[in-house]
Amino acid sequence: MKISVLLPIKLNNQRLPDKSFIELQGQPLYEHTFKRLVNFQKANKDKDVNLYCYCSDADFEENLPPEIDFIQRSPYLDRPTTLIQEVIDNFAKLVKSDIYILTHITSPFLSVDSMTTALNIMIRDKLDSILSVRKISNFCDYDGKPVNYDKSKVLPTQQLQSVFEHTNGFFMFNDKTCKEGNRIGNNFKYYVVNDYESVDIDTFADIEFARKFRY
Repeated sequence: MKISVLLPIKLNNQRLPDKSFIELQGQPLYEHTFKRLVNFQKANKDKDVNLYCYCSDADFEENLPPEIDFIQRSPYLDRPTTLIQEVIDNFAKLVKSDIYILTHITSPFLSVDSMTTALNIMIRDKLDSILSVRKISNFCDYDGKPVNYDKSKVLPTQQLQSVFEHTNGFFMFNDKTCKEGNRIGNNFKYYVVNDYESVDIDTFADIEFARKFRY
């Protein structure tokens, strides 16, 4: 069973310019994810885990550790309107795999243990996909309407139905799901990560928030 970890990196970020190189805890942001992926590969040495960086800038390859292979993608995939599914589809044409794991450098605090446990659950339970989520047990609205509560009967928060927010930590999905143009299939599970692991960096406020944490 081949397992391919896809780390897409776009260097022309608009909301947070030069995001990949921003310093976090004394290292560029990308370094946190590189270390995690290498350790994930080591923790799963009983499996055929392959690591790939998918980036349009060939010069970025010099930043990679030897365990991560570089695949150059078309600059066309760096346009502001590019959907992540386009990136996945183009990568999957180049790299055939039984399981794909999509992850991002914007989740620097995601743990190896969470990734490994989720992968083992996916294999054990024969899922077509599993994704990292943050569990929210509070009153949630969408478009001005309640999502998980009744306005006429306000319950204690511990009795509310939880809402699950997708994080950018990981999406794991099998080849069939990928070929169907999805990263979440029909037979999937959520893998709940804690608030620390769910930190996602997309704005200047996000990086300032992340800098408040200490290992």
